[in-house]
Amino acid sequence: MSNFTFKIVNNRGDETQLNLLLTVAGGASGLEGIEVGKSTVLADFFSRNPSHSFSAEKLVSCRLYVGYGAMASNADPNSNQYYGWIEFSRDPAADQGVWLNLSNVDIVGLPLTLGGKTIEGPAFSLGYRKSVQEIISDIKQRALTSQGPAVIKDCGGGKTKIVAPNIQFPFYRAYDDYLNSLTEAGAGLTILTDTPLGGSSKTFTGGFTRGTYRSMSDEKPILTLKSNADTFEIMKSQFRSEYLYRCDGGQVVFNGQSVPQNQNDQGGRLAPAVYTNSLFRNLCIGINEGYFTPVGANDSSKFSSDKPFQNGQGSVYAQIIHEASNSYGFPYADSNLKTLLVGAIDTAITLTILKDDESGGYQG
Repeated sequence: MSNFTFKIVNNRGDETQLNLLLTVAGGASGLEGIEVGKSTVLADFFSRNPSHSFSAEKLVSCRLYVGYGAMASNADPNSNQYYGWIEFSRDPAADQGVWLNLSNVDIVGLPLTLGGKTIEGPAFSLGYRKSVQEIISDIKQRALTSQGPAVIKDCGGGKTKIVAPNIQFPFYRAYDDYLNSLTEAGAGLTILTDTPLGGSSKTFTGGFTRGTYRSMSDEKPILTLKSNADTFEIMKSQFRSEYLYRCDGGQVVFNGQSVPQNQNDQGGRLAPAVYTNSLFRNLCIGINEGYFTPVGANDSSKFSSDKPFQNGQGSVYAQIIHEASNSYGFPYADSNLKTLLVGAIDTAITLTILKDDESGGYQG
């Protein structure tokens, strides 16, 4: 089997301060040029690898972090450490190429870009059409409702990191007004589930409970969906901004039983978990990307043809990341925001470490 290669290009300088850290969750083989789980000074990596590259046959469910100072495998978004990361995966038994994406789900920090060739042949790049300094300025002006050291991190040396709303939701716009527009209208919903192994997908229909959002009881359903004998509900207390930004952490009710918003579906074999997980995910996408409207069809199967962030609704943080980059801006994203692609293994994948006042690699 053939190896794939990552080449590191550094536009920042600071090679004795920057560190690389490779984390692997799903297995590795044939790795050369870098160690798993060991923070490595960039200058040392370059001196040991004259091509400034590492390669592997198999690396599954991985992150490559780049940051100032020694990196820990459980990097803390709430810390004052300045870092960024990419995500990638290749299992040669199942994948023709290398799955790749940028991520700003947790933070806006050290900017990284990716470039190479797709498995279909054309060149690709994932990057930023605005510098990270410009993006941070936009977030301060447009997305934050208040500012403080919990959300704006002074990382020293003029470096600033922003913590995303899935972690520091109190500093971002609450969804109360948006939810009120949907409950006052009793907005309808049509939500398609994923397909469990050996089963079939289901379409659930229903809608938001009609009434003024603020007057609704926390322990009553804010929405109810049905598909034949199956009923899915979410209590108002479990559909607040913190759960919507995080896309996790609360409970839903399926056929009268309270279950976590994200369950282990046993690889798709546990059909009820497949249904509830995907129902909640599509509801989070509808809110975070602003697809749901008081009088619209609100059909998750039509999200790909809808315009995200319409009428000023949705996550302003995710909107800014979407407008300025090829990166993810919240935990779930549909095809309109999706920036995951598959790189070919016969051409090196180039990871470029940008300066904070530099844009680059954006592909519109």
